[in-house]
Amino acid sequence: MRCPKCQFDHELQTTECLKCGIIFSRYQAALAAKQAALAAPGPLASAVAFEAAAEDVPDSTARADSLRELKCRILALPLALLAAKLVAGTPLRLAAGMLAMMLHESGHAITSWLTGRWAVPMLWVTMHGDDRSWAIVLCLAAAIVFMGYLAWQADRWGWVLAAGVALIAQVTFLSLPAESTIVFGGDAGAMVLATILMAAFYLPRQSAVHKNWGLRWGLLAIGALSFLHVFLLWTGPYEELPFGEIEGVNLSDPSLLTEMYGWSVTQLVDRYVRLGRMCLVALLALYVWGLVSAYLELRRSPAREKQRP
Repeated sequence: MRCPKCQFDHELQTTECLKCGIIFSRYQAALAAKQAALAAPGPLASAVAFEAAAEDVPDSTARADSLRELKCRILALPLALLAAKLVAGTPLRLAAGMLAMMLHESGHAITSWLTGRWAVPMLWVTMHGDDRSWAIVLCLAAAIVFMGYLAWQADRWGWVLAAGVALIAQVTFLSLPAESTIVFGGDAGAMVLATILMAAFYLPRQSAVHKNWGLRWGLLAIGALSFLHVFLLWTGPYEELPFGEIEGVNLSDPSLLTEMYGWSVTQLVDRYVRLGRMCLVALLALYVWGLVSAYLELRRSPAREKQRP
């Protein structure tokens, strides 16, 4: 008998493949479920197809994958942050600073969009408009709602929640003083975006990020290096804060906030540090959730093995 999955030719009739380990009856049922899922309309199709594909994986392989994922979730985030802290004390911190700068300028741009202003992030500077455009406000709100609708149709509830948070953030930012908020959004945005990059490590197994090993670990490393570079700056000595003028650009962000918008140095540092700690608390909650979910998945693996004929 020839295995329908790996094409290994068995001399004797068996109930499971001696090479890849699939159970023939389950494999045929999985193929039928996949065909039904492809023919089914709506968001149910993707979920059924994923569950059917999971049946193709031998139980021993599924358990090994679950155990590997649990080990990764135990070590990945703490080691990434520890390595980033060690890098901050070496000449490699310049590379971390370049990564943080890209997130910094992206933070300025995203803050500008949320306040209804056009913005173009570039290296070292972000060009943005001075006046609010309600066309930008409506276009951004429509894009967020549309993405949330697509996520709802696909039963991606995490993305639905993200769209809701983005819509609330837009409404909140529209009520804040735009100029100082955009300036503050540089390092603030860098920490938030770095946190999001690290959180991408915990995306579901069927996501493109999880399936791509290099992308998954690369985003984690970039996020950790960028976050620690900014956070350690604001938790360090006041003497090392980047006050002054950036040659050929303008005053630095801290100088703009203190000299033009009346923030005290204490307020400035406290707001950045408080935001950084909030990001760390969110990462801690995500870390604990990741461990619990991976452990429960591992616990369910032996139950599948006991059901094998």
